[in-house]
Amino acid sequence: MSEQTLVTLTLAILITSIAAVEIRNLRTTATAYLLHSIFLCSIILSYAYLKDNPSLYLWALTCFVTKVTIIPFMIFRYIRQMPPSEHRPLIGMGLSLVIISILVVVFFQLFKQYIFLLAPTEAAQVEPVRSLLAGAFTIFTLGLWALLTRRDVLKVVIGLALLENGVHLVLLALTPQLRETTMIGILTNVVAVVFLLLYLSSSIFQIFGSTDTVKLSELKR
Repeated sequence: MSEQTLVTLTLAILITSIAAVEIRNLRTTATAYLLHSIFLCSIILSYAYLKDNPSLYLWALTCFVTKVTIIPFMIFRYIRQMPPSEHRPLIGMGLSLVIISILVVVFFQLFKQYIFLLAPTEAAQVEPVRSLLAGAFTIFTLGLWALLTRRDVLKVVIGLALLENGVHLVLLALTPQLRETTMIGILTNVVAVVFLLLYLSSSIFQIFGSTDTVKLSELKR
């Protein structure tokens, strides 16, 4: 397994991130997020192999249980109760896809070129850590984009998950010796947050017939 494999997986996780944000069909969105999570686990496994760090295998296993199994299960179960497509976002699909594609290309290159400003360490300046960090910060940006432009609760959940996954990759690149108990705690918190958001959204949908965050915010007025 070469360093180029890790770089390729980083590009793959970026592509699936875009798909999870932009695809309107919720089931396909969930599938894109599932693939995104599989690539995330693959990156951790690749990093464990390249750095000869056995502790990362437990990290990868925990990631698989939470992000590839539990969270997708909750999302697919939630989708069965909802309309097949998300609420129309604040920006149309065509324009949004153009903007998000430009953002990914520009931010990835900027983060890669100026990564020393965000991670002023010697290890962050060499491959594959450099590309991994650039991909991590770009995924974080995509999560923010989803939170700012999407109205459907599920897309808000996806946005939060992308934010967390971006942080996840930063921790992997900069602190691979992070204690397993700490990482398990972080992942457990993410599962709890996703569960609560989807549970509340499902209950609200049964009462008000909508998971549009714009409409829901107007209910308190």
